[in-house]
Amino acid sequence: MPTDSEAPQARTPGKRDVRLWIAGTSVSLFGDAALWIALGIWMKDLTDSNGAAGLAFAAYVVPRLGAPFLGLAVDRYRRRPLIALINFVLAGWVCLAFLVQDKDQAWLLYLVLFGIGLGVGMHNAAGSALLTRLVPPDDLGTTNALMRTLQEGGMLVAPAVGTLLYTMVGARAVAALEVVTFLLCAVCVLAVRVDEPEPQRPDGRLSQELLAGVRHLARTPRLRAVSVAMGFGLLGFGFIETLIYAVADEGLHRSATFVGVLTVSKGVGSVLGGVAGGRVLKRVGPGREAMLTVLGLGTMGLGCALLILPGVAVALAGVFVIGLGIPGAVVGLYTSVQRNSPDGLQGRVASAASMLATAPQVLAVATSAALIAAVDYRVLLGVMVVLIVGSSCYLGLRVRTFTTAPQPGPAAQTHSASAAAE
Repeated sequence: MPTDSEAPQARTPGKRDVRLWIAGTSVSLFGDAALWIALGIWMKDLTDSNGAAGLAFAAYVVPRLGAPFLGLAVDRYRRRPLIALINFVLAGWVCLAFLVQDKDQAWLLYLVLFGIGLGVGMHNAAGSALLTRLVPPDDLGTTNALMRTLQEGGMLVAPAVGTLLYTMVGARAVAALEVVTFLLCAVCVLAVRVDEPEPQRPDGRLSQELLAGVRHLARTPRLRAVSVAMGFGLLGFGFIETLIYAVADEGLHRSATFVGVLTVSKGVGSVLGGVAGGRVLKRVGPGREAMLTVLGLGTMGLGCALLILPGVAVALAGVFVIGLGIPGAVVGLYTSVQRNSPDGLQGRVASAASMLATAPQVLAVATSAALIAAVDYRVLLGVMVVLIVGSSCYLGLRVRTFTTAPQPGPAAQTHSASAAAE
């Protein structure tokens, strides 16, 4: 029998593997952003209906509400091959868009976007779990911040690329671009070398397994606090999808196209916010990633407050500040999830956190659309500020009670075991 010194040791992933994972995920997200913008425009051209075009984005987002089912699927299989398979399947799924010739086939675009939203939701949950195997626990926050920076940069450029391709070549060219990005992502993921144990088969009832991620969030004080804060904060922030048009129209007396200028300003802020988030994490130290969510929500609240004031320059500054805060709020949430969840629950907890972040925004969009005709947009902006800043203050008070060291997650256990073996 081999001695302990001769026993095979788990290989620790290197920088090459992390770079491949980041590259694959980033290129896939770029293709997604370009596609849903182009398909929304295509739907408008086919049906001449603003409502039909708006539902295109809804078709992309709604599948995220099935988070418990997505998370359970993620936790039942090894994450790397699952992510690769998802991207190969999605590359074929997008080809349904090539069948659309006129408005009679327009429903296929909803089907394409629904499938992509479903697949991307699974990709994100599995990717969050896989990342805990790729980097040491203390590097999770800075890696998430880097990925968020690249994502925001892609979101800044992708809509313009998608619109330009649609205008110059046609919607099928954008669909072809998405096919290529899915294939590139799958190849990058397959090239990643990582040791993943065989997942344990769930032995409880299906209902218990589906809700395991939500229960873990509720029973873990650190995760419960950051989830509640983000839920209420995003309940307020979701109003922006409607109010930004009122800011441009009633506040600045500009056409709806000026929203595009405001969106670019927000995107620039988000790119810089991702860079700043990584630096903030280094200052606050491991185990206190929730503080980044505190700062992110507070910054978003400040930006919303600026939008109440008149003037184009102030409005541009406001959306820039909002963008500056978004990456920090999101990175703080998902890094806390990764560091405080066992390996067997990573997918379900990440999916549950995503659902708790998405559902309030969907509710807020519907509520603000109903209220905007009867309530002054500045009053609604004030409600946004109260909800977002209040959430930041609540989490700030809770963070003070957290211990510095997080509960051991899979990454901590994996890397500690490697260190002991060495």
